[in-house]
Amino acid sequence: MKAAQFNQHSSHTIHLAFREDRLQTLIAEGKLHAADFNCLDKPSKRTVWSMLLAAAARRMS
Repeated sequence: MKAAQFNQHSSHTIHLAFREDRLQTLIAEGKLHAADFNCLDKPSKRTVWSMLLAAAARRMS
């Protein structure tokens, strides 16, 4: 069976969707940062902003 390959030299945008709880876990664990992605609509941006603020507050306490 041939191994799957992808082009590491190409730079393009990939659109993904995460469940809210999984995204929150990735942010809380420091595995995904706000600079790594863009929200595609205002409700998503508000939700992610709340997640980021909560994660930052937990780190400061």
